[in-house]
Amino acid sequence: MYYLKNTNFWMFGLFFFFYFFIMGAYFPFFPIWLHDINHISKSDTGIIFAAISLFSLLFQPLFGLLSDKLGLRKYLLWIITGMLVMFAPFFIFIFGPLLQYNILVGSIVGGIYLGFCFNAGAPAVEAFIEKVSRRSHFEFGRARMFGCVGWALCASIVGIMFTINNQFVFWLGSGCALILAVLLFFAKTDAPSSATVANAVGANHSAFSLKLALELFRQPKLWFLSLYVIGVSCTYDVFDQQFANFFTSFFATGEQGTRVFGYVTTMG
Repeated sequence: MYYLKNTNFWMFGLFFFFYFFIMGAYFPFFPIWLHDINHISKSDTGIIFAAISLFSLLFQPLFGLLSDKLGLRKYLLWIITGMLVMFAPFFIFIFGPLLQYNILVGSIVGGIYLGFCFNAGAPAVEAFIEKVSRRSHFEFGRARMFGCVGWALCASIVGIMFTINNQFVFWLGSGCALILAVLLFFAKTDAPSSATVANAVGANHSAFSLKLALELFRQPKLWFLSLYVIGVSCTYDVFDQQFANFFTSFFATGEQGTRVFGYVTTMG
């Protein structure tokens, strides 16, 4: 139980909790928000999800390279956190009106924001905290569990709030992002003095170059793994895009279906 006395374990465990709490307010209920609140057709919903996937595909390799170059510096997490503070203003005042004005413009803007903050942002957050866990000597899986709890709690809370006033959900997300900023400010990722000296002379860094990164594409195992991930992701994206509205359609009212959907997501 030594990790319970580790300050970084609690800091980044809570960071996981509130980050995935925000994600839990977005991912499961996003199709319902599109269909019930903004009256977006199923074909247009497909365009929106395609845009999110496209920009995720562009951001993820970039974030991977940046994460390796930045190491334990918190710059990327600060950018993601800053954008999440704008969670409510973005959905209420930018994304929603843009979808009503022009579906393509709205899809592109939404794809950039959501792809950056969540689809590409989540792996970057996990990669950073995994590095911190090795430096600070706590188990990454224990800290990551906070995120699962945050997602589960959020689903039930949002399921109820969504039927009262959907805008409350987004302001709750922005409030959680402010807590992320406080946690990130107080979290200490500084290396010990000996490790700092080793880093300065390059002892702890492997040589990195674009050529080295491109050589990965010559490995067959990478392509097989990529095909597997693409297959799983495509299947999940279809489920994520369609299931929420399909589930709520079995209930007498959309409000009742949304509430029950929140409970089911929590139990799942």
